[in-house]
Amino acid sequence: MNKIKHRHLLALVVAVIGLVLTAGTYFATNIYVKDDVAVITDKTIKDTLVEKSTDVYGNKDETRKQVLHLKVLSGEHQGRHFTTQNFYYPSQLVTQKYRAGQRIFVNIKKGEPAIQNPKRDWVLVLALTVTAALLIAVSGKKALGLIASMTLSWVLFYLVIMLNIKLNGSYIVLLFGVADVVFSFFSLLLVQGFNRKMLATWAATLLGVFVSFVLCYVIMRLTGESEIKYETGDYATQDPRGIFLAQTLLGILGAVMDEATDIVSSLYELVQTTTDLTAKQLINSGRTMGQEIMGPLINVLVLIFMSEALPQTIIYLRDNNSLKSAFGFTLSLGVTQSVISAIGIVLTVVFATGCSLWFLENKPAKVGE
Repeated sequence: MNKIKHRHLLALVVAVIGLVLTAGTYFATNIYVKDDVAVITDKTIKDTLVEKSTDVYGNKDETRKQVLHLKVLSGEHQGRHFTTQNFYYPSQLVTQKYRAGQRIFVNIKKGEPAIQNPKRDWVLVLALTVTAALLIAVSGKKALGLIASMTLSWVLFYLVIMLNIKLNGSYIVLLFGVADVVFSFFSLLLVQGFNRKMLATWAATLLGVFVSFVLCYVIMRLTGESEIKYETGDYATQDPRGIFLAQTLLGILGAVMDEATDIVSSLYELVQTTTDLTAKQLINSGRTMGQEIMGPLINVLVLIFMSEALPQTIIYLRDNNSLKSAFGFTLSLGVTQSVISAIGIVLTVVFATGCSLWFLENKPAKVGE
């Protein structure tokens, strides 16, 4: 009971500190180097219709104009007032509609303010606050390892991206293959500590990732990679094929490591609590657990992919493209990645169960030894 109270108290403290940081970030003005911060002083923004348009497919849209009055809050123009115009489309696909009292970034040149984008950094701080508070409320002390693991993963991901840019994408598949090894090792190390359970989970994860990737790569090569349209990848201006394979490696890792952790941890506890457990019983338990996990995990992957591709799919279909064309340009790569990850999920059941047999051969005298 005391542990639960301490956990909830710590979560409350983190939430309060996070809310203070959120407020500080919202009102911060002089910490930005590139752009100045301004606030829209209008209580009611004048919004007028400029023109209506209809394309050849009958899709209708509008161009609207906002007259905005700004007060600059930072930089050499601090305290000055400006009036500017903002043109936007109600769909807000590539344009932004602003509202009264909103804080924005502006770039002022020759006395004319150019709106860059809304000031959203405080939203990120608030989201991180909610995440951290919930993790601590649910996981207690383990939340520190989870938060450290996520932070380290972001740092490593940034370093890998910068290295890839420096190498100009020359070894992108090899680079992200090594990154998978490093990501998984440090993520598991921070959460589980260096022990047999962590090593078994890591081994199962790596086997699941690379065996499924190699298997699918061989199949792709044997089929001539037909109907895989690498050129449809978003912003893939250099080596789209390599970028697709790197995306696939990261996607497999996310699904496989989750499953391997669940299976290995559960079987580890089973070994600790059952004195006369046999290898056959352990294998059957791992297979049963895998059958329960596989379906939800694969469905999660499909739903994530569908949600990501939904906006472009709607646009293609609204423009009277056929389902085949829409699939080819918006769904084909995602479907391929989902299938490869699904194969990895299925194979990981075998690898995680196999690696867990090590616990029977090296069963400690007590839990945590």
